[in-house]
Amino acid sequence: MSRGLLRAIAVVALLGGAVTGSSGCALACPAIGWTNAVALETSAVAGVVAVQFCVAGECSPAPGTEPTSSTNLFMVTPQDDGTWVLGFDMSTPDGVDIRLFDAQNTLIHESEESISWTHSDEPCGGPSTAEPIVLES
Repeated sequence: MSRGLLRAIAVVALLGGAVTGSSGCALACPAIGWTNAVALETSAVAGVVAVQFCVAGECSPAPGTEPTSSTNLFMVTPQDDGTWVLGFDMSTPDGVDIRLFDAQNTLIHESEESISWTHSDEPCGGPSTAEPIVLES
């Protein structure tokens, strides 16, 4: 290698080190997402077989309906212990409208509920958590 080429390589290496040193460590986060979720306790309301929830006019699918592009953001998953998990994509809404349905898809309960989120302090973020929503009759 010629001396000119070696000098050019040395200058590039020194400048690269100086830029990295003055800007701090760079953190490269992977291009992934997560789903924020909260548990819903419905035991105080008898006969619940389906749950729908809405945030700012966007709702999870109603019982007996197929998901659409606007309902795909939110999902409701029944759990073996009788609770439900409300999935919010990556959003963390302050409140949610809850609708409970019986076996005939009749609305038996409707309420507005607040959610207080604890946000991840990881460098690349991560799912937020919240205390369960407990409905009262």
